Amino acid sequence: MKNAAPSSSILICFGTRPEVIKLAPVIKELTARGISFRTLFTGQHDELFSDVADLIPEPDIDLEIMEREQTPSDVFEAVSNRVAPILRSELPGLVIVQGDTSTAAAVAQAAFSEGISIGHVEAGLRTYDLESPRPEEHNRQLISKIAHFNWAPTETAARNLHKEGVSNVMVTGNTVIDSCSRYNFPISYGNKVLVTLHRRENFGDRMETMFRQLDELAVKHGDLEFIFPMHPNPQVQRHRDLLGSLNVVQPLQYLALLKLLSDVRFVISDSGGIQEECAVFHKKVLVCRDKTERPEGVAVGLAKVVGTDIAGNFAWANDFPEWEGENPYGDGKAAGRIVDSIVDSSYAS
Repeated sequence: MKNAAPSSSILICFGTRPEVIKLAPVIKELTARGISFRTLFTGQHDELFSDVADLIPEPDIDLEIMEREQTPSDVFEAVSNRVAPILRSELPGLVIVQGDTSTAAAVAQAAFSEGISIGHVEAGLRTYDLESPRPEEHNRQLISKIAHFNWAPTETAARNLHKEGVSNVMVTGNTVIDSCSRYNFPISYGNKVLVTLHRRENFGDRMETMFRQLDELAVKHGDLEFIFPMHPNPQVQRHRDLLGSLNVVQPLQYLALLKLLSDVRFVISDSGGIQEECAVFHKKVLVCRDKTERPEGVAVGLAKVVGTDIAGNFAWANDFPEWEGENPYGDGKAAGRIVDSIVDSSYAS
C-alpha cells in the first residue's frame, strides 16, 4: 500500500472500472476549477484498471487489495481495514464514492464511522430486491442512509430517495453521459452485435443458458458479427468454449468500446452502465437480468429486460434497431452540478 500524506478536504475513492469512468468527469471538473482533492484507488478491479487509467491522474493512494478469487465479503473487509487508518491520517472533510460496489459501501461506512461527510454519485438507483443484484442493492441503500450529498442521476432515482426519507437529494444527471458525450463518433447501425455478460446473479446455469443461445443465434444470423469482450472473472471464462461462433475478444479500452458502440446494430448485456451509454449512441439493448435499477431506458423503448431469454426477444432489437428517443439519463453536465453543490456547501478549497 502506498503511503498516505496530508491532503485537501476532498478525498475521491474508487475501485472498479465503472467507478473510474463515472468519477472521471467529477475529477476533471474539480481540476478545471482549481479545487484541491486527492484520490484513493482500492484495487477492487485491479486487472481492469489499466483499461481506463488514462481517464484520470494516477491515484494518490493505492490500497492494493486485489487477490485472486476474492468474494464481495473479502473486498468489503479488506477495504474497511485499510481505508480507516487512511481516513484518520488524511482527515478529509468530504469523501466521494460512486455507485453500489463493495468499495463504495466499505469506504462510505468507514467514513461515517469516522464522522466524515459522504458524497454519493449515482444515488437512488433501486430494484428493492436485495437478491437482485446482491450485494449491490444493499450497498446502495446503505450508502443513501449515511450520505450527506445524494446526487441522483434521474428524477426516478430522486423519488426513490425521497420515498425512503433521505435528505440532501439533488438531481444531476448521470456522469457517464458526461464521459461518453465528449466523443462525437458518427452513429451507424452495421452488422455487429455487442455482447457483455458478467454479473454475479448470472453465474452458473444462467450464464451457460445464455452462452448456448448466443452461439445458436450467431449461427442462425450469419450476416451478423457477435463481438464479446469477455470479462476476466473465472465464473465467466469457464463457459468460453460454448461460444465457438462468436468473436470473443479481450476487454476493450473505454474509447474503443464507445467507438464500437457507436457502430453496432444493437447490444446484449447485463451491465448497468452500458444501458446508459446506449442512450448516447441510440442503441437498443437487451438487458439480461430479471430486474433493472434503470427503468428509464425501458420506459422510453431503449431497453428491454429479457432475463435469460435472449433468443425470444432478439427480433425486438434486430428488426428495428434505430432508436430516436431523448436520452433519459442526462445532458452531459452532471459533474458541473455536483461540483456546484460541493462549492455551495463550502467543502471545496
